[in-house]
Amino acid sequence: MQVRLVAAAVLAAFGVATQAAEAFEIDTPEHAHIASVERYTVQIPASEQIAYTGKFASAFPQGLHPAFGSGLRFKGYGKDASLSFWAITDRGPNGDAPKVLNGDKKSPSKIFLAPDFAPRIGQINVQLADAARLVSSMPLKQDGKAISGRPISPENTGSSKEIPLSDTLATLKFDDFGMDPEGIDFDSAGNLWISDEYGPFIAQVDAKSGEFMQQYLPGAGLPEVLGERQANRGMEGIALTPKGLVVGLIQSTLDIKKETKGSAQFIRLVVLDPKTGDTQMYAYPHDVKEYKKSGDAKMGDIVAIDETRFLVIEQGKDKNKQMRNVVYLIDIKGAQDLSKVKLANGKELEYADAKQLEAFKEGGEVSGTSNIVSAGASSSFKMAKKTRLFDLREIGWTAEKAEGLAVVGDLGKFGDATEIAIINDNDFGLKASINAKESDPEEYAVDKAGKLVDDKGNAVNAELRIAQGEERDTQLWMIHLKKPLKDYFPK
Repeated sequence: MQVRLVAAAVLAAFGVATQAAEAFEIDTPEHAHIASVERYTVQIPASEQIAYTGKFASAFPQGLHPAFGSGLRFKGYGKDASLSFWAITDRGPNGDAPKVLNGDKKSPSKIFLAPDFAPRIGQINVQLADAARLVSSMPLKQDGKAISGRPISPENTGSSKEIPLSDTLATLKFDDFGMDPEGIDFDSAGNLWISDEYGPFIAQVDAKSGEFMQQYLPGAGLPEVLGERQANRGMEGIALTPKGLVVGLIQSTLDIKKETKGSAQFIRLVVLDPKTGDTQMYAYPHDVKEYKKSGDAKMGDIVAIDETRFLVIEQGKDKNKQMRNVVYLIDIKGAQDLSKVKLANGKELEYADAKQLEAFKEGGEVSGTSNIVSAGASSSFKMAKKTRLFDLREIGWTAEKAEGLAVVGDLGKFGDATEIAIINDNDFGLKASINAKESDPEEYAVDKAGKLVDDKGNAVNAELRIAQGEERDTQLWMIHLKKPLKDYFPK
């Protein structure tokens, strides 16, 4: 049920003085775990619009829409009872693009409408029952210079192998400091930690300047196997535990030697101790049977409740091509470190089939099997446990991507919290297509002259178009649970 409330009355109920304010909607759905939902459209200053004068400028008369929804983290309460959040953009305004032909080779690509766009860290303020506003932002920097979101060159660790293209299909330069941020959190010293979808990378960032302080990458601070992530599906979320451990969540199944993305039965998360450099990896048992292929699942974000329990978003199109955006509580206590477990043939567990791993689901275990061997660990194996809280679709969520997740409460006491904040990624409000039929650009290719061709290199009567997408606003939802999070912890 939806009711309209006068903002002043609601603020008064929270003990906050207010002037006359606009009304807002609060939803009280019939749901086992949810008491109410507040929906805010984040107000973005005009100064944050991204200038664009390129080929498709007529479709964006006010510039390109900002997209501060790739990551979200609760920063704290204001003196006026407002809520403050860290937020972050991803690599910038980009769209699906034709493959790039180079002889017989076809390389994936992306179109960058603003090639020099610097991924930005933002701060969002939520005035209860009034409005959510972006109040400040700053670019990410390397050595004092703003980075871009363009891919890093193919020969470097963490390259997505994507070719950056302009809106006229001309090849752009790579950026070896380029980053595609997807998550944000902060440590006890106030430094920010950013996760990246390219590498996957983890970066520690100065919260005042946006300057990189330290970076971790596969084989240099992170387990090398994480470099086997699917292209552009690296580190989707990041979380700091109360004791300062850094937890990174891979977006999808690993694709080891291009062989496992469609069949792997779990998604990895990595735990990094920045003081010692030690790492562990654990298996999150995603809902494999819900998807046409296991690799269709995509994680949205992760937030730490305590040292072993986390809130995560799992999403993607199911077997019926319907989006699902499910929030789970997970617990890695008792789960086994993947770095100490291999199959008997020496391969990673991503090669194990569903039958071999079925007993691992939901924290089950298999002992003494000849299919699994352990190095310096028990012969049994356990994945993370998880408890389903809700699917956002059950409460009216229509955006495709829920990529920012935060628990609102006193730091270190998130188990007592009853409020969750979720934000969408609007992909900068644009969509690429071929002709009016909205064909997928990836079904075509572009030759050295920048002309569209078919898979065989033959010229086609087709034209790339980029227009405003259906999702242009950034939505921030405040979800009020009926009980504190600790009452839902996995058993």
